[in-house]
Amino acid sequence: MKSGALEKIGHADNLSPNFITQLLAFILLVGLAVGIMFSGAKTVLNLTGLIALISVIYAALRLTACLKRKPKMTHDTERDEWPFYTVLVPLFHEANMVPHLMGALSKLDYPVDRLEIFMICEAVDPATIAEVRKRAGGVFHLIIVPPGSPQTKPRALNFAMHRARGEFVTIYDAEDIPHPQQLKFAVQAFENERCLGAVQAPLDYANANHNAITRQFGLEYAALFHVWLPFLSALGLPFPLGGTSNHMRREALDDVEGWDAHNVTEDADLSFRLAARNWSLSYITPPTQEEAVADFSAWHFQRARWMKGYMQSWRCHMRAPFAPGGAAGLARFFTLQLTLGLTLISALFHLPVMAGVGIYCLYQYLLGLPIEIPMPFLISLGISYAAGMIIGAVGALRAQKPALLLSVPFMPLYWFALCAPTLRALWELRRNPFHWHKTAHGVYLSEPLNLPPETLIKSNEYI
Repeated sequence: MKSGALEKIGHADNLSPNFITQLLAFILLVGLAVGIMFSGAKTVLNLTGLIALISVIYAALRLTACLKRKPKMTHDTERDEWPFYTVLVPLFHEANMVPHLMGALSKLDYPVDRLEIFMICEAVDPATIAEVRKRAGGVFHLIIVPPGSPQTKPRALNFAMHRARGEFVTIYDAEDIPHPQQLKFAVQAFENERCLGAVQAPLDYANANHNAITRQFGLEYAALFHVWLPFLSALGLPFPLGGTSNHMRREALDDVEGWDAHNVTEDADLSFRLAARNWSLSYITPPTQEEAVADFSAWHFQRARWMKGYMQSWRCHMRAPFAPGGAAGLARFFTLQLTLGLTLISALFHLPVMAGVGIYCLYQYLLGLPIEIPMPFLISLGISYAAGMIIGAVGALRAQKPALLLSVPFMPLYWFALCAPTLRALWELRRNPFHWHKTAHGVYLSEPLNLPPETLIKSNEYI
């Protein structure tokens, strides 16, 4: 039975405007219109000052995160029994990744009698099914998802959970190479805190130095997973989970009724669903190696999906923004705006605002007029740029990728590029809200890992 909070939050298949967002939009538009009508210049100046204040506060938080040390964690390997663990691996048109992936997962340091790995394939993808079927056996099980709509990763995960026996559950993507002891670290984190619903392991890019795109992507991920998320976790605040290497307590996952099959960033959505039910989130240190997209077109469509999912998640969770109530509800509301909200606003408006400033300066210069830019804007811009580049640099050092420091000065150009996929996301939210832009994996893969013979025991297959 649905809880009251989750019933209000709803799902991404129903994104009709709710009363709170309508009221906020109405108040903002009326206030802006009245202000411009009576004092246009003063209103613009006040608005600039408000934006500057928010920017400085956000920058201060990011700089504070850089000062906090990354947690060092250990786990107890001496124990008689480990809880049962389910690993979910959704695949779609990724037959080329199967040998490498199953080889990497076979190296997980976890008792095989307490582990099941579900290789989840869509029925409409016979090539990937055939590759998994050749190698299924032991801890590896083939799950075939029947045709249906929407054909998304969260729908496949929900289908596989009907077979799952694990007390704890995690997800890996087709290109992932997780740290062998990641599951054991997660188990210890869960056992240390009863209300812990999910933990996130850091994601690192193995091909971060491939080209300019991967270097900027690497800096972004280093800042996020090695600085920002550990900081939010240390404060006890919820944060958007990554799409992979997030480990969930089965009880918590059942409590929020699994993943939203219509949300194209089901991970971020799940984070705030867990928080709405008073489950906390945390962070573990053993990383997972991934492959960054190195082609601008592929990056554009991947980022458009992420931004669309952030929009879906923000709108859904603004239906019950202060759930579960009290201090926990305020914390959830705060981080919803701090993470999803500010990410969308900055991606959408950074380029147009800076372009507008550039055009204004050029226009004033050509006419021989003084260039007057409000000082709060200049100060906040400088602080924001500095904070963004510093957190990227600190993240690169913590991720042990010092070569990325050479790309830190070019980070603002990358931020400009975020506008185009965010505009696409806005368009798709109206026209094609549940379309999933599939990212090709294995493009820059090194030699595949060999699957150990002992895993080739028998075929385990579920339909």
